[in-house]
Amino acid sequence: MMHIVFSPESLKDLEQIKDYLLDRFGEKTAGNNLKKVIKEIKTLESFPLKGSGIWERYGIDSEYRYIYANNNYVFYRVDGDEIKVIRVLDARRDFLNILFGIKTQSDN
Repeated sequence: MMHIVFSPESLKDLEQIKDYLLDRFGEKTAGNNLKKVIKEIKTLESFPLKGSGIWERYGIDSEYRYIYANNNYVFYRVDGDEIKVIRVLDARRDFLNILFGIKTQSDN
């Protein structure tokens, strides 16, 4: 079976998501949201190709795949028997700019 490895950036992303939710909605909501995200990530252990490939959707030459998990995109790649979680980004963020430097949203 595959196992999940989180990059340092993805752990920071999860911490930022938790802090944001704690600030605005409280501990219960923050905890429930993170549990849903982690639960969805764990499904990749059994179904590592569940997510779409960045190349399929955006035509970008990348090994990254992604899944949507409770208002967040989880970017990962399959490496042998590991699922390497690269980033966990709020769906409202310009993730193509963050990941690849391709700006898709205006500064306004």
